[in-house]
Amino acid sequence: MADVKSGDTVVPGDTLCVIEEFSAGHGTYESGGIVFAATSGGVSIDLKARSIRVLAHDGKSKLSLPVEGDIMVGEVINVYDQRAQISIVKRNNRNFFSPLDGEVHISNVTRRFVKSMHDILAPLDIVRAVAMNTHEIPVTLSLVGPDYGVLFAKCTKCGNPLTLTVRNHMICLRCDYRTTREVANDYGLMFGLEPRQDLAPRRRTYGQHGDDRAQDRRYERRDRRPSDSDSRRRDSRRHPDSRRRD
Repeated sequence: MADVKSGDTVVPGDTLCVIEEFSAGHGTYESGGIVFAATSGGVSIDLKARSIRVLAHDGKSKLSLPVEGDIMVGEVINVYDQRAQISIVKRNNRNFFSPLDGEVHISNVTRRFVKSMHDILAPLDIVRAVAMNTHEIPVTLSLVGPDYGVLFAKCTKCGNPLTLTVRNHMICLRCDYRTTREVANDYGLMFGLEPRQDLAPRRRTYGQHGDDRAQDRRYERRDRRPSDSDSRRRDSRRHPDSRRRD
């Protein structure tokens, strides 16, 4: 028999029944032959269709737990060396009334090497990510791809919004603090922040005279020929007895 009956209130993760009794309907999911609640609400059992659902108390369908491929938007809560915790507030452009817990690992942020999550994310950042698992809490997230990453960030020194300069380089226009983030390709646009490529960090360059001196030293080493004294010195090292006879 089912563990619940119609009208019972459940929360995500509650066991409802086994798959032999009822098939998983809206607001539920099946794992290992057992049907679980994927959202909070009231149980609705359809004996004729042999299915079980979880609906809002007014009878309307509720938003269930994310599935793989869903687009999520959330706020970074905590950042550690290898992972970050995210409070998810939106799924496929629909708001969550109760935020969900999400987590992103450092291996799911970018294709390039990253030493620490602190180099690419910070608390209070707003990010767009894609779900990598189905009907599980916490939601495993990925920021890999040009459409995913930080959408909005604030300066950790003064709290002013950070402005994108080029690639992942950021600058605070109030205190000139510079940092990096793994940004989405539309960073700041929905918040009225325009990129400032003219403020991009300058690359280190060497003066013309410095280049000339380096070239001269290379050619000096290449053009140097051993002198007669150098040859005699090498010969004396190879044949120490020759110096004694002389």
